Amino acid sequence: MKYAILALLPFTLVSVGCHKQKHAPAAPGAPAGAAVGYVGCDYDFRVFAEDPDGDSVAVRFNWGDGDSVGWSPLAASGDTFRTSHKWSSAGPFSVTAQAKDEGGNTSSWSASHVMTVSAGWRVALGGDGDDWGNSVQETGDGGFIIAGCTESYGAGEQDVWLVKTDAAGSITWSKTLGGRGNEEAHSVAQTADGGFVLTGDDTTGALWLVKTDANGSVVWDKTFGGDASGHSVQQTSDGGFIVAGTSYSTSGGSDVLLIRTDAEGGEMWSRTFGGVLPDGGACVQQTTDGDYIVVGYTGSDGAGAFDVWLVKATSSGGIKWSKTYGGTEDDEGAYVRQTQDGGYVIAGRTESFGAGRYDAWLTRTDADGTELWSKTFGGTGSDEATCVDQTQDGGFVLTGRYFASGRSSDVWLLKVDPSGNVVWERTFGGSEYDAGSSVEQTRDGGYVVVGVTTTADNQDVYLIRTGAFGE
Repeated sequence: MKYAILALLPFTLVSVGCHKQKHAPAAPGAPAGAAVGYVGCDYDFRVFAEDPDGDSVAVRFNWGDGDSVGWSPLAASGDTFRTSHKWSSAGPFSVTAQAKDEGGNTSSWSASHVMTVSAGWRVALGGDGDDWGNSVQETGDGGFIIAGCTESYGAGEQDVWLVKTDAAGSITWSKTLGGRGNEEAHSVAQTADGGFVLTGDDTTGALWLVKTDANGSVVWDKTFGGDASGHSVQQTSDGGFIVAGTSYSTSGGSDVLLIRTDAEGGEMWSRTFGGVLPDGGACVQQTTDGDYIVVGYTGSDGAGAFDVWLVKATSSGGIKWSKTYGGTEDDEGAYVRQTQDGGYVIAGRTESFGAGRYDAWLTRTDADGTELWSKTFGGTGSDEATCVDQTQDGGFVLTGRYFASGRSSDVWLLKVDPSGNVVWERTFGGSEYDAGSSVEQTRDGGYVVVGVTTTADNQDVYLIRTGAFGE
């Protein structure tokens, strides 16, 4: 047997580092976010990502529509990542997420969150009689509150109808308010306590102000003005209310009526504005400086039979300034909103300008009521704008009615840019009378409209929910 003889040589011990193997991050949980949405609207999603080695991680989302967002910046393991997305088409989409650590190791994709995107919906609400929707607002829970009137339900010939729906337009609850005569609500707003305030006309012909709780039960109600009508209400910054309408108890036939109350509906002051001819108030909003902006019509002043009348009232009800807009024919203001830059936008109708018997009219002013521009929209019929809201992109959305050639009117939804140029327009309706009364941009960037739709036998409240492009 032979043996190998090894010479013992001097040597140096070399320390070899023992590196711990890095692990890929765990797959994130299914993304959390909305389950139902609308085309073109933004929706927020979030996901939790964790790395077993404690390394920093990044995430990315796949939206299921052929689009994905790139990797986020690195953040600490265990952080929640948030981003948003909008879909350009309708359908069900599987939203998933993936994580990556600072060494480039990636996780598997997460379980999916199904997002169902639609182009919107339309519902008719009502019974065997005629029912109208005059005002709508998105509520804090994502549903909607509608105020109007009903001949189908209630105690009298026509009662106030207050309807709460969920986000899909299904009725959560409805209440009728009134007696044996005719009552109607023209405006509703959610209050800071989660309840609602509405104004309109009671059976005696007085301006009616009603406060309800979150379930529509009456907390208190007040009447004002003798022969008067309430057209617009808003909760003020101190928890009270400002109401605009029209008083018919004046020598001129009618005046703008402005009423300020405390949180319990107690009158703090009331003012009438007008001259020797009919004048009326349509809409009021508290401005950022604590004053009030009121729009309506005047026959006592201006260039025509009736002109749009814009009044800036002080916090105590005095007139700070007033402006009229119009030509030699009938022009009326229906709605006003303070704009993001402190000016105002007015929606209404004009007979003095435009192509038809009446045209929808949109006027933009600066903070002092000086006209910056005005636009007319419509065809050869009697078209009008009844409500306007400034949109998140600085433009405006309007609703009202549009008379197509050879047929009755449709609900009209019109989106314009900040200069009043039409971006898109939509009409909704059948072969009978349909019209929009109130519009608001929803928090996700879509729109909700309420009005009236006519069937063969009667009229119903018409509630429309659209995506960001009016689908």
